[in-house]
Amino acid sequence: MMNRYLRLGLLVAGLLLAVAGQAAPAETYTDALGMTFRLIPAGSFQMGCDTARQRCDATERPAHRVTFAAPFYLSATEVTQRQWAEVMGDNPAHFQHPDNPVEQVSWEDAQTFLRALNQRAAPRGGYRLPSEAEWEYAARAGTQGDFWFGDDEQELGRHMWYLDSAHEHPHPVAQKPANPWGLYDVQGNVLEWVSDCYHADYVGAPSDGSAWTHDCQNLEDGTALRLLRGGAWYLYPNAARSAFRFRYAPSVRHYGFGLRLARSIETPRPTP
Repeated sequence: MMNRYLRLGLLVAGLLLAVAGQAAPAETYTDALGMTFRLIPAGSFQMGCDTARQRCDATERPAHRVTFAAPFYLSATEVTQRQWAEVMGDNPAHFQHPDNPVEQVSWEDAQTFLRALNQRAAPRGGYRLPSEAEWEYAARAGTQGDFWFGDDEQELGRHMWYLDSAHEHPHPVAQKPANPWGLYDVQGNVLEWVSDCYHADYVGAPSDGSAWTHDCQNLEDGTALRLLRGGAWYLYPNAARSAFRFRYAPSVRHYGFGLRLARSIETPRPTP
């Protein structure tokens, strides 16, 4: 069942669109490629790690309020090898299975995939990586603990693929329970690239949920480091915490790196 945060967000979105004379967006839809998207409601949350309640890495501080004025869509699962191959004509994954998340994908590869997918879906298109704030907001789904399912270590294996549960390989998507907003594998299975570049902390971070793409921390050659979220099948559970941040060069491919897609929802302005 939808939790109260999702219900409230969908109600607000519906009222805004009603004022504009438009139908409210569907709570879920599946595109021609078989990707299912879930509606993520407008709303507000505390991003980062709360030092009063948790042990936090320096990169996860300071905790700060982020507000989304409009809902958006996020894919219910990580992009699968089947979906990637249909768009790109190849499968770069090390652990090959059509329903596994695609891996061995760099941030740059993700951009190439998105260009091809948007060209295929023209004129609508609009596929993109989520911002880091969108990712964390959707992964938490109204919760504030280390994981969306709580902080009980006894629950880790039931809810995510990580070092002690995955048996040394990733798994087909959507085998573990979805979070309260209908998203699978937001914690565990493969890490997911987001659109932001890396900053050493959240001082100066956007408060509107947009991607933070300026004043980046760069490599020696000037290339901006990029971010991944969500933990992976080969990592300890600490790396899957909702607040945890990974950084890598955008050209790095790894058998734990994949992606999840977002799409924006345009909210028409009321007619004067």
